[in-house]
Amino acid sequence: MLRTPWGDADTLTERGPAPAQGGGGEALRRDERERLFAATIAACARRGYAETSDEDILELSGVSRETFHEQFEDKLACFLAMEEELVSGTIDPVAEHLSKPGDPEDRARRGLQVILDRLAEQPEAARACLVESYAAGPAGVAPIAAAMDRVVALASKAIREIPGRREMPTEILQAIVGGWYQVVHRRLREHREVELPRLGAELWGWAMSYRLPLRPLLRPTGRRDYADLGRTAPPFAAHSPEQRIIRAFSAVAAEKGYQATTIGDVAAAASVSQATLHRYFANKADLLEAALESSGAQLIAASLPSARRAPDPLTAVRIGLEAGCGFLAAEPDFAWLRSVGVYAAGPAALAMRNRSGSQLIDTLLEPILADLSELPPVPLEATVGAIYGVLYTEIQAGRTAQLPEAAPLLTYLALAPVIGASRAAEVATADIAPRRSGS
Repeated sequence: MLRTPWGDADTLTERGPAPAQGGGGEALRRDERERLFAATIAACARRGYAETSDEDILELSGVSRETFHEQFEDKLACFLAMEEELVSGTIDPVAEHLSKPGDPEDRARRGLQVILDRLAEQPEAARACLVESYAAGPAGVAPIAAAMDRVVALASKAIREIPGRREMPTEILQAIVGGWYQVVHRRLREHREVELPRLGAELWGWAMSYRLPLRPLLRPTGRRDYADLGRTAPPFAAHSPEQRIIRAFSAVAAEKGYQATTIGDVAAAASVSQATLHRYFANKADLLEAALESSGAQLIAASLPSARRAPDPLTAVRIGLEAGCGFLAAEPDFAWLRSVGVYAAGPAALAMRNRSGSQLIDTLLEPILADLSELPPVPLEATVGAIYGVLYTEIQAGRTAQLPEAAPLLTYLALAPVIGASRAAEVATADIAPRRSGS
C-alpha cells in the first residue's frame, strides 16, 4: 500500500468519483484534484519525477486526459499544486503549535518534533517534496525554498524567545535549520524515515549547542577576491582531455541545470567530438560521477595541507575551512555542482558528494574528538549539514566569490557542538597570521 495524504494511491481507480454536493460540481473537481495529487506522489515514488509522464499520472489516478487538462496544464503544474498543499499541511500545524502559550523551549522543541512526526507519517509525500522536487528544476524547488524560509522564520522567532538567545544572528538560525534539513533529507532519500521521530531530542540538543557569539561571524577576511578567476582552468587541466571535459560539463550544468544538460552541450563546450567524449565517459551519469570525484579530491587537496601546518588542531579547522572556501570561490562551476546542482542528480550523486565533504570535516575534527568525548553521529551529521546549508545559500544567491568570508561562521558551526559555543566563537573570529615555513 502506498499511502498519501489523499488516500491509498493503489486504489484510486477503484474509488470512483465523489458525489456532487452543495456548490455544484466543486466536490467532484476536488476529488479529481486529490486523485491526481495522490497519483503524482505514487508515480514519483515508483519512477522518479524525471521519468514520470502525464500518462503515468492519468493511469494511476483513473482521471481522463480532458479532466486532467481542465485542472492542470501539465505534470509540472500538477506537481507544484501538490507541493503547495503538502507544504501548507505540514507547516501550518507547526505555526499553530508555536503560537500557543507555554515554556518557550518546550514549545520550540515540540514544534520540531511535530515536523519530524508528520514527515515520518507520510514518507512518500515527503520524498516527493524534499527529494524529487529538485528534478523538477527551479520551479519545483521554489515552493520548498519558500517553505524553508517560513521554517527559518518560525524557528527564529521560537528560539529567540528562549532566554539567552534573543539576539541570535539570522545566519546561525538559518544554519541550524539547514542542519535539520540535511538530516531529514538523508533519511528520506535512503528510505530510513522510520528513524525521524526518534531524532528529535538529539537534533534539538545539537541546535541548543549554538549560542550568541560576541563578535560577528560573517565579515570581510581581507583575503583575495576570487571573482576575477572566473572559470579559468588550472594549467594541468589544459593537458588532460578528461579534465577538460569534466570542467566543460560542470560549466554547462551550472548554466543550464543538470537535468537540461546534454552530451552534445558538453562536447561543444569542451571543443571535442561526441565520439572523443565517449572514449572517456559512457554517459552523463558517468560524467557527473567523475566531476564529483575529481572536484571532491581537489577540494580536500586544497584544504588539508594548510590545515596540517596550523599551530594547533582548533586553528587547523578554521584554516582548512577557509582554504576549502577559497577553492570553491576559485572554482564556481564545481562549487555550484557540489552545493546546488547535485540535488537534481539523485541519491547516488548526493552520497558521493557527501563522502568527500564528510571526509574533509572528519579529518579536521579528528584530532579534537580524540581528546574529547566522541560527538554522536547524528549531531555530527547535522553539523556537516549546517555547513552544506550555508554553502548552498551563499552559492545559490550568487555570492560564490565571497565564500571565504563565511569561513568564521563555518568554523563556529563545526566547533561549537564539540568544544562549546564560547570557545568556538573565539577560534572562529581570531586573527590568524600567515605561518612561515619552518616556524
